[in-house]
Formats: sequence, C-alpha cells, structure tokens
Amino acid sequence: MSEYQEFMVFEIEDSGDRNKIAIDKGELSYYLHSEKVLLIVREDIRRIYLWKGAQSSVRKRFLGSRIATEVQGELMKSGYHRCKIVSIDQGDELQEFLNVFGLESMEVKEKPEDKIILTNSARERLEQQKILETKVEFSESSKFDEIKQFLDADEKILWIKNASQKISLNWVKAFLKNKRYKNRVKKLAKLDKVEKELFERKEVITNKKIITNNRFNEIYDFSGVSDKYFKWHGQVSILDMKGLRSFEIQENNEMYDVYFNAEPEKSGDCVFLFDGLSREEYNRLIDILTIEFPFKAEIPTEVGKLTFVRRV
Repeated sequence: MSEYQEFMVFEIEDSGDRNKIAIDKGELSYYLHSEKVLLIVREDIRRIYLWKGAQSSVRKRFLGSRIATEVQGELMKSGYHRCKIVSIDQGDELQEFLNVFGLESMEVKEKPEDKIILTNSARERLEQQKILETKVEFSESSKFDEIKQFLDADEKILWIKNASQKISLNWVKAFLKNKRYKNRVKKLAKLDKVEKELFERKEVITNKKIITNNRFNEIYDFSGVSDKYFKWHGQVSILDMKGLRSFEIQENNEMYDVYFNAEPEKSGDCVFLFDGLSREEYNRLIDILTIEFPFKAEIPTEVGKLTFVRRV
C-alpha cells in the first residue's frame, strides 16, 4: 500500500491481488455486487470490514481473510490505530455495518439457474450438507476392510481415493531426495533388492480422521511424530483431524500432491501425502477440508503452491 487513508476500499481478486477502488463513502452501495469480496477500511472507527458477496467464490473469501490481516498490520506499522476485522455477509449484514454507511440489508438475488435465494452463510451450509450427503463410491476390498476397523460407529466417510502404484528402486531414490520425506524413509540396507511390485493403495478422509493404507507406510519412519494424534498400524496410518496442523499442495503438470503436517509444529514433520490427484480430485479434497474443517488459506509467493493452516 503506497498511500494510506482513513477510508479505503479494495476488491479481492482470485489471483490474490487487491485492487484499490477510488470511491467516496456514499458510493459504496454501488460496488457491493454478489460476486465480489471487498475489504473496506474505516480507520476513524477502528474497523476493517470484509464484505463477502453471496455469489463470491470460496477462494476469494479465504484470500480476503488473509489480506485483511495484512492490511491491519500495514496500517499499524504506518502509525495508524489497530483496526478490528469484522466479517460481513451479503443479506445477513451486521446492523453496525449498515449504520456506518447508511445502508439497508441487501436482497440476495438468485441466479437464473438457482431455485432458492441463499445468503452467503446459508450457501456454505448447503455446500457442506451436499458434501456430507454425497455417496462415496468405492469397491470393497481387503484394504478397506482393514480401514473400517479404525472407524467409529458415527464416523462419516467424506472422501476416498483408490490407486495402484508400483514400488521400484527409482521410486525409493526419488523419495530419499524429497525434502519433505527424506527423513521419513527408513534406511534400506539393500536398495537393489526393492521389488517392482504393483500394489493397491487407499486413502480416506472422514469427519474425524485422515487414513492411508498402503505399502509405503512399511518403509516410513514415523518415530519423530507425536502419537497424541497420530497412530500407525503396519500399512495403516491414522491422523486425528485435531492434530492436523497444516497441509501443502504442490502442482505439477495439472497433477496435485497434498502433504499433511501434524502437531507439533517442527521442521520435517510431514506425516504423509496424497499424490497424483487429478484437478477434480484436488478440488473436491480442498472443498472438504475448507468447508468441513476450520482451515484458512495462506498464499505464498511461489507459483503453484498453497498452504492451508488450521485456524486457532
């Protein structure tokens, strides 16, 4: 921010950019569109309003939260007061926000294909309900039978990925070079004896846990991971969602790898990953982790990398 004022408005873009809009306070109502997320600074009353349109994307809303925190810090470094960040949903606005700008609560207009009118919070609840009620398709197997014994009676399966993969010498060598995993792979005395074997792997997310069942777990060293939230049973590893500190996504040629980090926070504490996800699988996974669980997005400068950190 090159210029600071008591009243400022920024539009949040999907790219993570914030574009300053040169308007007066009385013109704000003309810029409150359903598809937009706006950051509205009123330093004179110590407020930063994060206004979220009912049709705005989940990504924009998460980016808006991060950028609001950045602006809050920038203002303080420049000698301004610390402003409280207040979230505002279109159609469900706080009376304080309406009074400050002389507005009335906005009607949430439906898109032509919509059958009902939804506020932002109601849309999120519907998205969550849709995910929770979506039937997860999978084929029964001994791998899944092994996982089922670790599920509670009331536990809901939200996501399952089935895959086949081949362990090979080149695969082991690649993982030994992976900075996230090199401390996780056990030292193998005879690498040249690694079998080129095709095997089944299964990865599951429930409303309580993340579970993997694959041969990889037999050659991982989990000794440095706290057992408070993490359990390991042969080929089955289980991470309690309460212990999921963060996860990172790395994109490579439209395929996505997701690295899960467990408590406690320390260098090299990645527990396991879901790799080789398609765009569709990746989008569904992120929807589940950001709708069902309390994560917020941090967007680093590196292209193709997203870090989602559990809210405190």
